[in-house]
Amino acid sequence: MLFKKIALLILSLFFILSGLFSAPFAQDVATQTTSENISIATTRSLRAIKATNSTPITLDGKLDEEIWMQVPVATDFIQRFPNDGNPATEKTEARVIYTEDAIYVGAKAYDSSTDSIAATLFRRDGSAYSDWFYVNIDSYDDNRTGFSFAVNPKGVRKDILIFDDDDEDIRWDAVWEAATSINDDGWTVEMKIPLSQLRFSPTQSNAESSWGINFQRRIARNEEISFWSPTPQNESGFVSRFGELQGIRELESPRRFEVRPYASTNLIREPGNGSNPFHEQNEWNGSVGADLKYGITPDLTLTATINPDFGQVEADPAVINLTAFEIFFQEQRPFFLEGNEIFQFGNTRTFNSFGNPVTFYSRRIGRNPQGNLDSYNDYRGETIYDPDVVDNDDLYTNLPDQTTIAGAAKLSGKTKSGWSIGLLNAYTVAESSPYQIGINQSTGNFTVEPGTNYLVARTKKDINNGNTIFGGFLSATNRSIDDTYFEDFLHSSVYLGGFDFEHNWNDRDWTFSGTFSASRVNGTAAAIERTQKSSARYYNRVDSDKLELDPTKTDLTGFATEISLQKSGGEHWLSSLTYSEVSPGYEVNDLGFQNRADYRAASLLVIYRETDPKYLRNYEFWAAGNYAQNYDGDVIDIGPAAAGYLQFNNLWSANFHLSYAGKEYWDRLTRGGPVTSRPRDWNLNFNIRSDQTKKVSYGIGGFYRNEITGKEIDRRFWGFIEFRPTTYIQLEISPRYGWEVETDQYVKEVEDPLAVNTYGSRYVFSDLDLTTFSTSIRLDWTFTPDISLQLYARPYINSSNFYNFKEFTTPRKFNFDIYGEDAGTIHYSAYDEEYTIDPDGEGAAEEFTVSERDFNFRSIQGNTVFRWEYRPGSTLFLVWQHDRSSNGRQDNFRFDRDFRNLFDSEPTNIFLVKLSYWFGS
Repeated sequence: MLFKKIALLILSLFFILSGLFSAPFAQDVATQTTSENISIATTRSLRAIKATNSTPITLDGKLDEEIWMQVPVATDFIQRFPNDGNPATEKTEARVIYTEDAIYVGAKAYDSSTDSIAATLFRRDGSAYSDWFYVNIDSYDDNRTGFSFAVNPKGVRKDILIFDDDDEDIRWDAVWEAATSINDDGWTVEMKIPLSQLRFSPTQSNAESSWGINFQRRIARNEEISFWSPTPQNESGFVSRFGELQGIRELESPRRFEVRPYASTNLIREPGNGSNPFHEQNEWNGSVGADLKYGITPDLTLTATINPDFGQVEADPAVINLTAFEIFFQEQRPFFLEGNEIFQFGNTRTFNSFGNPVTFYSRRIGRNPQGNLDSYNDYRGETIYDPDVVDNDDLYTNLPDQTTIAGAAKLSGKTKSGWSIGLLNAYTVAESSPYQIGINQSTGNFTVEPGTNYLVARTKKDINNGNTIFGGFLSATNRSIDDTYFEDFLHSSVYLGGFDFEHNWNDRDWTFSGTFSASRVNGTAAAIERTQKSSARYYNRVDSDKLELDPTKTDLTGFATEISLQKSGGEHWLSSLTYSEVSPGYEVNDLGFQNRADYRAASLLVIYRETDPKYLRNYEFWAAGNYAQNYDGDVIDIGPAAAGYLQFNNLWSANFHLSYAGKEYWDRLTRGGPVTSRPRDWNLNFNIRSDQTKKVSYGIGGFYRNEITGKEIDRRFWGFIEFRPTTYIQLEISPRYGWEVETDQYVKEVEDPLAVNTYGSRYVFSDLDLTTFSTSIRLDWTFTPDISLQLYARPYINSSNFYNFKEFTTPRKFNFDIYGEDAGTIHYSAYDEEYTIDPDGEGAAEEFTVSERDFNFRSIQGNTVFRWEYRPGSTLFLVWQHDRSSNGRQDNFRFDRDFRNLFDSEPTNIFLVKLSYWFGS
């Protein structure tokens, strides 16, 4: 009841503020006014001319064909940054020609200071310091989807998929060509974009289609961004503000058929145990396969893959995880990156949210195998080996790094009537591993991952000219685990379904959006009990009034919802209010990503921004508040936060974030034990960055956290330096250093009926001194826009000292008794590397042991990647991955010693060659 009253009060306050800081809720699409009080029509138009095959265009970046002189010109670009609404400082002209096969874009970027043109050479899709010219095409003409193609003065290409009006996916790749030239009065662009890379409905006979289009110019030395069709900073939306491309006639949708076969081979050289029968010092692997795209209809495209190569060119960073929660890693596999935006579901339009689970996390497909020999042996009644006799060092297996994907296919597209459709299905085969017990004992094979089918379906419908959207989502995971040991810990099937909506008004300055989904997981009682006890929910929490563990259940159901009201446009004031709720039984981790269920939360954020201040270039400040409870009514998040960003006239910038945590409770700290209070604390995060237009730029930042009355501290510092010695070499070095003092590091739970204050268990914790150091070093050497060499290295050191082992004593407090000081005794055995603890000394409680936990982890990861796009869409990769790591028992951090020890361990080296070839129309 209290939560509902607070949420209602916040909602009422939000609407009051909205009335003060906004115009009435009315659609306004007439005109927009610049800072110079020049009224500009919201929609500009440009006419394209159709060329025949008898008037060929040579892609040389010179615009010397006669037809370019006959085409209408788009000019009079308007700034978005830094002087919103002012004319661009340099003149730009753009033209469009189309044929039956492609769109040609020609542009002239005039420059009064040609020696200052930022013509940097770097790898495709890079973000180095450079001038740019963009063309953005809304061929769906839905005011929400854009295909963006960019080129810099050296011919470096970039392509971006824009979705939901202003969201971007930089990982989208298209097959297209561009050429540029630099001359006395600026630089020139010619682009050829095959129609097969766009999506559109064919034009009717003698009818003219209208597409959305916009051109963008970026002048790096001024950090200036200008558009042909204005996109003011104080108004929301991007694709919806495109101009109109007219003159598209009798254009049939192309026969979209693309095949990209590949062949790859790699050599793995890694250290290993000489007595391990499965270890090979030199392991060769090879693979062939293909990706395919086929336009089933003008609106729908089938994307399929056969024996996909999902090897990652850049490995995940080394980390140490001392929490109960999984770490999220970004997807890097090409097949799943393409069209990923179609399957996004579960989030609303907001500036601030407590969070909603990720319903589709594609890295679950082809994941690391989840089985192991210990579980298989338990299932077989310990008939494989006797764990009391056989040591773990005598167990040999050869588990694969990932599960083989037999095949995967996607159907995606958008119909002329406004339906967006996405359908993905993938099947991973059962994976097995050989095993051997000891040197000359029993051998065999066991399954480490069952055969699994994954299905994801997504649909959305645009109405009201793209201002209103309704959508649905469905996913299913089905495993073949009947009568296998996987029944004890994996779900046999998982289903999730939901819907979402979004409504925009007042020229898309205001958005009301929401989402709802429900999940159901099925399995044996053992598997569902494991799910109930997971760190996402802890149904077994001993002091919960709302949650109760049921060991007989064979399914678990739940729901998640989020609803938001956002004001994203306006001259100064922006804001959002969001309500999120996830029931305890909601579970998506089989095909999604979720660290927590069991909460209700409200989040408010208000932003004030100034785009044309008197003494600065621009700035913005915001204030936020969060309030969250679990289903028992425990406050798990409360506190204000404030932040700001400032850019100075000398192009330096700074930002900060300050927050305070009020009286909260932890329902996860004891991992199923009693709720504890959370000490109040505050933290500050800041960053300062120099002028990025210089050849040498740099920045520093830090994070500072302190408990108000406790001993915990957290200090982290980072920095970077970027150096451009030439136009074709970029070097970046980014060191990070931090240390923490923790007083609540969870160690273990020990059952003891004498621990009556903590419900029959002792919850053991320790203090922890943690020091980390890492440095990312990246060198890019680019020979041509299509040939590049990238070198990356990351040394990482983590030193952790566990001490003051202690026992949690008082539910809903933050009280501990240190063993050997406040209660009981503790003794350390160097031989056994463990502590023996008697929790009550002379009392009746039984002793228990805690293993030594101090460690000093050191690793260095390196990648060298040579990439050659030898023809459009066809690439040769030569890759060398280097990785070495070691773990010592030192409990302190010493840079000189630890840095030397980085190179003590034996390395793992992977050499990869991959060749792909693109066939397409």
